[in-house]
Amino acid sequence: MKGPATADIGAPIAITFTGNTDPRNFITIVPKGAPEGHYDAYEYADADGKVELRVPPTAGDYEIRLLGASSPYATLTRQPLKANAVTATLDGPAEAAAGADIKVKWTGPNNDRDYVAIGNAERPYIVYEYTRNANPVTLRVPDASGEYELRYILGNGDKVIGSRKLTVGKVSGSVSAPAQVNAGATFAVKWQGPNNPQDFITIVPAGAPEREYKGYEYTKAGNPVQLRAPDAGGQYEVRYLTGQTYSTLASTKITVGAVTASLQGPAEAVAGSLFNVTWKGPNNQSDYITIVPKGAKEGTSGNYEYPSRGNPAKVLAPLQAGEYELWYATGQSHTTLAKANIRITPAKQEPGKLVVTAANAVAAGGGIEIILDASGSMLQKIGGQRRIDIAKQTLSKLTSSGIPAGTPFAFRVFGREVDSCQTDLDIPVSPLNAAAVDTKIKALEAKNGARTPIGASLEKVSSDLASIKGERLVVLLTDGEETCGGDPAAAIAALTKAGTVRVNIVGFAIEDPKLAVTFSHWASLGNGSYFDAKDAAGLSNALTQSMRASFEVVTSQGQVVATGVTGGDPIGVMPGTYSVRIKGQNSRAQPVTIESKATATVKL
Repeated sequence: MKGPATADIGAPIAITFTGNTDPRNFITIVPKGAPEGHYDAYEYADADGKVELRVPPTAGDYEIRLLGASSPYATLTRQPLKANAVTATLDGPAEAAAGADIKVKWTGPNNDRDYVAIGNAERPYIVYEYTRNANPVTLRVPDASGEYELRYILGNGDKVIGSRKLTVGKVSGSVSAPAQVNAGATFAVKWQGPNNPQDFITIVPAGAPEREYKGYEYTKAGNPVQLRAPDAGGQYEVRYLTGQTYSTLASTKITVGAVTASLQGPAEAVAGSLFNVTWKGPNNQSDYITIVPKGAKEGTSGNYEYPSRGNPAKVLAPLQAGEYELWYATGQSHTTLAKANIRITPAKQEPGKLVVTAANAVAAGGGIEIILDASGSMLQKIGGQRRIDIAKQTLSKLTSSGIPAGTPFAFRVFGREVDSCQTDLDIPVSPLNAAAVDTKIKALEAKNGARTPIGASLEKVSSDLASIKGERLVVLLTDGEETCGGDPAAAIAALTKAGTVRVNIVGFAIEDPKLAVTFSHWASLGNGSYFDAKDAAGLSNALTQSMRASFEVVTSQGQVVATGVTGGDPIGVMPGTYSVRIKGQNSRAQPVTIESKATATVKL
């Protein structure tokens, strides 16, 4: 066995050996004079004849030992090693504002996993950056004022080998908002503050605990920022929160006034027909009028129309006759503000069936991006398996057999950092390589305490797929609601405005019907569909369908009377002459005539 006689603490060293007959024998570095059989970090002495170990973090005299595989781990051979002390220097500001970003130049050994950090007497490190990533490194100063240190820390043993003092000064802020707004309304908030990365303005119930947040907007969005009031009336506070620890820098009280609504439709309507509903209500963003079976649970949604599109609203009657209700529902919490009874009577003719097919998941020149939720809720189990493991297996199958090889493909993941809204592009857009994607997917792990930045992830799609000039298919797989204060609806609207896009959403183990309705509305806004999956088989089916285009059946007056997924099950449509088109793509429309009790087929 042969290794260096001296080496710096924390450094990797190579140790070669010959003549070893048992691959379970192992090599370790221990203090000189350590008892026989003692070992620290080790590597097996396998057939390669070479191992790499890291020198301990404390200077002094050591021995490299080859130990036998079985207890008491007899020393087969040994060699002395002297570990030399090393130092590092740091060049950064002596003072900084709380929450600010600072640059720190360093000198040091730059071993793998060495890092530069900010710490204090209670914590060796609070924030850090690996030296291998940059010089200078950028660190975010803690939110709390006080005395800290910049520290160079060895990755092996977390030993500080260089430091300098850093004083963090206090910051303050202010917020100004209307004294009263209506429930669900959007209002402006003026603010003053440090505007550090991730600082945000939020609205919470009056007296809510520190660090709590509801709907919010980052200060970087502008001044004033736009917030949306909750749907429920009551007393609230608007707060300026810091981006790291969510400390409140400023707050102001605000009263949210309750809102009401009313609606009136016909006493009866014919199955499959369009009918008018007059309404009064707040007409806030995403409010909708829907028709549901009488006695349906709160949060249920059937055919719907947005009040913002006109008064009266035109609502499509279900194909099934029976007793129903019209609801005016709020767009945020799906709270029902008004109800009216309506009877749906049978049509003179029974509906026909329509089957629509399309050739490919995306047209030539298009691309696909999958966004995966890896937050803590994905660690829950279904039938003995964790949700994240089911998702990984299903995605690997989809990318190996459900998407043609070479298709431009990108993969984004969020939810892998505790108490973080981080979202990462794991695979930049490139021709699909199923084996490479499988390797990435297998390495994924969900994290307890991680949050769900759906809106922020969708906002990244434009840059993720910037090189794609044709149709962009986005598939979001999630098991929970937005928890980072983002606005997924606004992000989807921006995507559709910027070019041809289809956003399909797969909800996995979604138990809240209101959340399912939210996902359905978001997908519709993105020219796509919502697919509900309760278990492994359901997820496989949902992801397969998510690769297909959504279509709509349109009258000559432009009214949508039915929707579906290409290649999916037949849908019911009342007899008549229509156009069938891919959602959002008028250029691909095809005429079709539906006859009672007959099945028509259209290829797009």
